[in-house]
Amino acid sequence: MGVLTIYFNNKIMNRKTTYGFLIAFFFVFTGFVQANVNEMDYIIAPPINDNCANATTLTVNPNYLCGTVSSGTLVDATASSLASDGLGGSCLTLGSTKANDDVWYKFIAISAIHKVKISNIAGSPINLYANVFDGGVTGNCPTTATDVPISCSDPENFDLNGLTIGNTYFIRIYSNSSTSGATTTFDVCVGTAPSAPSNDDCNDAISIGSLPHNVNYDASSATNSAVGTGFVTASGCIGLNDGVWYKIIGDGGTISIIASPDSWDVGIGVYAGSCGAFTCVEDSNSGGVNIVEGATFTSTLGTSYYINIAYPSGTVNGAEGAFDLAITSSTLSIDEITAKGFSYYPNPVDRVLKMRANENIQQISLYSVLGKEIKRVHQNDIQAELSLDQLPAGTYFVKAMVGGSTGTFKILKK
Repeated sequence: MGVLTIYFNNKIMNRKTTYGFLIAFFFVFTGFVQANVNEMDYIIAPPINDNCANATTLTVNPNYLCGTVSSGTLVDATASSLASDGLGGSCLTLGSTKANDDVWYKFIAISAIHKVKISNIAGSPINLYANVFDGGVTGNCPTTATDVPISCSDPENFDLNGLTIGNTYFIRIYSNSSTSGATTTFDVCVGTAPSAPSNDDCNDAISIGSLPHNVNYDASSATNSAVGTGFVTASGCIGLNDGVWYKIIGDGGTISIIASPDSWDVGIGVYAGSCGAFTCVEDSNSGGVNIVEGATFTSTLGTSYYINIAYPSGTVNGAEGAFDLAITSSTLSIDEITAKGFSYYPNPVDRVLKMRANENIQQISLYSVLGKEIKRVHQNDIQAELSLDQLPAGTYFVKAMVGGSTGTFKILKK
């Protein structure tokens, strides 16, 4: 069965009919359809939040990571009663004819500082503007040209400072275009300046026990609390404005660190030694906001390395922000000893790891994932065994020396 909809004098009549009847009906009324199709009006369905009165309520995130976002669209959006974006002051520079496709959002301030982030912009145009209005405790929408926005932004990510806790703030988003017909979609979120991170100081560095490591962090409230001067300096490395800290134990291979910032200039410093007495290992700062930075170095098995992710300056206390941190290792290479016929089994290991080679196995060392040497066996035979019977289940590293060559590999203890 199908549903046929017939329009008579703007009234709608629905009748259930068979497909055979539909086909017959189509031929009978073909002339009617063709004669009237051009008279049908295009039905516009603007977004629910097309006007301030129906502004979408945003969840205020507890940090700048934007765990909760709201999706939006400018498709079929119309100019609200507050049509001009030239409401006085700085907003005049944005052009009064471009707020013809605005949509509205609102949130209640829980802090004097919030960040608005508009992301995942797709469609056309992709450049968006945003105005923010203070609706007060009662949450009153702006209605006239005397309601001046407290913020006007062309960049999609911007900070709001000096807010009144408990007040409702309205965000108007629209395209950078004086013509209609936008197909733009986007996500928007509101974040709150978080408390100082737990790894704000070198002495509280987060220990990363296994690789690969890929986590999103927020360093927005990091303080310049480095041991000593407040800035991090080591001969051969760029100066850094402290920031946040991480610690890894070298596994004997090549370690790569990639920091992908969210709207800030990020620097990477890698050091050996101890907090306040560093030796430069590697650094990275190509310069510029949103530039992804990477640092690579060859680690020494069992050596502690400190990683500082921070604003790149040894003299200016610049702000950090959210970022993705990816750390990988190309370690665990046994190519050199494999060439000498080295092999090992089983893996995972229950009690005993067995090894053999075409040349003498001279030394075997077992390490925890934190780089602590657990046991070392010296011998000079083409076969060897390593007992793990008394060790807890988990991941371990084995370093073997065969005929003067070394290789490191990972095993799993059941």
